[in-house]
Amino acid sequence: MTQFTAYHLRFTVEAETTIELNAFKGSALRGAWQSHLRTLYCAQTTQADPLHQAMCPVCYLLSRDTGSGDDRRPYGLMPPLTEQRLFQPGQQLQFGFSLFGQAIQFLPYLVLAVGQMGQHQGLGKPIHAGGPGDRRAGRQKGNGQIVNCRRGQFRLVEIEEINLITGQSHMLLSEGETMVKSPTLPIADTGIAEQSRRLATVLAKNGYRLSLTFLTPTRIIHDKRLVHQPQFKPLFARLIDRIDALRQQYADAPRLPKTERDHLLTLAEEVKLVDDQTHWWDVAGHSTRLKQKQRLGGFVGQAVYEVENSGIWESLLPWLIWGTVTQVGKHTVKGCGWYSIQGENNAHYHPFNR
Repeated sequence: MTQFTAYHLRFTVEAETTIELNAFKGSALRGAWQSHLRTLYCAQTTQADPLHQAMCPVCYLLSRDTGSGDDRRPYGLMPPLTEQRLFQPGQQLQFGFSLFGQAIQFLPYLVLAVGQMGQHQGLGKPIHAGGPGDRRAGRQKGNGQIVNCRRGQFRLVEIEEINLITGQSHMLLSEGETMVKSPTLPIADTGIAEQSRRLATVLAKNGYRLSLTFLTPTRIIHDKRLVHQPQFKPLFARLIDRIDALRQQYADAPRLPKTERDHLLTLAEEVKLVDDQTHWWDVAGHSTRLKQKQRLGGFVGQAVYEVENSGIWESLLPWLIWGTVTQVGKHTVKGCGWYSIQGENNAHYHPFNR
């Protein structure tokens, strides 16, 4: 069995032409990256061929079918948190990708696609006039005439590896360099366990209160219903499901025993939501696969939870801390379900605000 790990990379890019994005930027980033990844490395028009699925690194990242009925993608996206929507030439923006388990072997595909999509696919809304014969994007004028347009272009400036638990960082690609270094800062169970012990000590001093800040729309489905408030048990149930599936599919780990899962959910029932400062962010995106508009909305903001004894947190904290890396809920590949934990000393590094 392979140890489950995660690697997180922060990309800094610089606009070369004006880039216009929506308030939530994850959907546009993932769409541009996925589209260019397929254009570069996967010419297969149908995903029905099992041999192709087994051998293609692009399909491994984007559409792997494990036969489990609960397929998870081996990456998560952490979009820019800035409110800025228009990026003029020379302005920079940052976003992060996390790769889970065995998917780290396909890091070169991730890096190359990010670097090249800014030059070819472009990012954001089509707002630039294209050259003759340019059909990459278009808009329709009132008289029905199609005017060729292009999305904003950017260049890759640097790539930094960050351990989201310890805050350690390692520059993989500096400005002006062409060779990307290998990542060296995996997030693994040992670091999670150490951070859990530290956080449990902090919580014991503040009445066993823990605060979560939902940085991007967190969309939780419980009993086939959309949850509009950050109640702890539905959130934690989806977190267990996600981490357990990622471990099985990308680290060949055994399934979490039902008795253990039931025990964790029983403990989760003891966690009370005592202060809800969240609100609903009604976000929409476009699904290329479904060829239709897709609802991405979820709750954002801060929620405070409380338990009566430290033993409960000690059992739940490792999962919660892993969740700051894996994200939780629906549409994590588009940047949803990213949250942070408050109360610990430099436990989580969130570099996307600067």
